Amino acid sequence: MASYLVLTSPGALKSDENARFIADKFSWIAFVFPAFWLLYQRQWIAGITVAILQGFIAFAIPEPSAAGLLIELALRLLVALEGPAFIAWRLQSGGWTLQSIITADDLATAEMIYDHAAATHGPAESEAIWQPPVLPTAVAKPADGRAAVGLFENYGER
Repeated sequence: MASYLVLTSPGALKSDENARFIADKFSWIAFVFPAFWLLYQRQWIAGITVAILQGFIAFAIPEPSAAGLLIELALRLLVALEGPAFIAWRLQSGGWTLQSIITADDLATAEMIYDHAAATHGPAESEAIWQPPVLPTAVAKPADGRAAVGLFENYGER
C-alpha cells in the first residue's frame, strides 16, 4: 500500500475536482534515471544538480569500485525515495494546500476514498473562505519575577 498526498490549487475548495494526488512511494523510474525523472517532473535545480553529481562521480572514479558504486546507489536511492516529497514541497511553496494523506493500493482507490470523504462532509462555510489559525497573543514577563514555563525563558534574558 502507498500513501497518496492530496494537494489542491491555491484558493480551491477541499472538494476540488482538480486535486493532485502524489504517490509517496519508491519510484523505479526515478531510481533508474534520476536526473531525467527530476527534469520530467519540472524539478529543474534538483535535476541539473543530480546530473552534475552523476557526471562528477563518473569523472572522479573512472574505474569501477565499491566507493563509486555506493555513492551512485545512495544518490539514486535519495531521488527514488524522496522525489515525490520534492514535488509536494514545490507545489506547497507555490501555494498549493495539503488537504489529506490517503493510504490505498492504487490511485483509483485513493481518488474514490477522497471523493467519498469530500462528499460525506460536504462544503462547509469555513471551507469557502480559508483563514489562517488564530495564534495566542504574546505574554509579557510576570512582574513578580517568576520563572517561565518551558525549557527556555524567552523574555529577553541571557
